[in-house]
Amino acid sequence: MAWGSYTVRLEPGLLRIIRADRTQVEIKGERFEVRQVELTGQAPAELWVNETSKAHTTAYFFTQEQGFRNLLIYRGRTAGVLEVRDVDNDRRPEIIVGTDVFANFGGLPREVYPRLTYILAWDGVRYVDATARFPTLGFRTLSYYRAALKDALVQKDEVNARSAALGYYGRGLITGQADEAKKWLLANTPQAIRRWLLDLEGEAIRAIYTDLACRVTVSYSKQLPPKPVCTW
Repeated sequence: MAWGSYTVRLEPGLLRIIRADRTQVEIKGERFEVRQVELTGQAPAELWVNETSKAHTTAYFFTQEQGFRNLLIYRGRTAGVLEVRDVDNDRRPEIIVGTDVFANFGGLPREVYPRLTYILAWDGVRYVDATARFPTLGFRTLSYYRAALKDALVQKDEVNARSAALGYYGRGLITGQADEAKKWLLANTPQAIRRWLLDLEGEAIRAIYTDLACRVTVSYSKQLPPKPVCTW
């Protein structure tokens, strides 16, 4: 695949980005999906590589603006990049990503853990968490989890009620609305769910506040993936 003056070459268990017969970067992995996406407004478009090994996915973004370099690596694990779009109409698209931070959390079955999202935006130097700037956007908002919680309570489905309550509070932590979310939960959930959530509150706060530090990075190495920042 041609990418400006570079070539993207797929080999068994490996993807190479090559220029003038020299490998600029090589990424080890099992399966690769490659596309071009406009992030900087300058030609050529950026390169987006999704690498999947078993159930885990990692996204890589590269640019040729001001020279070839890596813009972002996002370790989604069982989540990943959900969408690339210009949320605030500044002509520089944001990257919307999912997180499985609450998978295997609080005794919830993995299939019902709350899915949360972040919005990553370019700050002039790197991609940073900008979710709090857009509290009503994303794939799982406070209103979504509030409705899911109310429905689960009506159905007397305690497992999904716990998942929705955790998602509601987690979303509040991400968007800077944690106090509002906690106040509503304390006023509108049964005692058993309140007690369960309060027992997990400290763990949930630590998980959210360290989550992106474990997932978002930039690498200048020619050999990827980089060594993980965190071990889950």
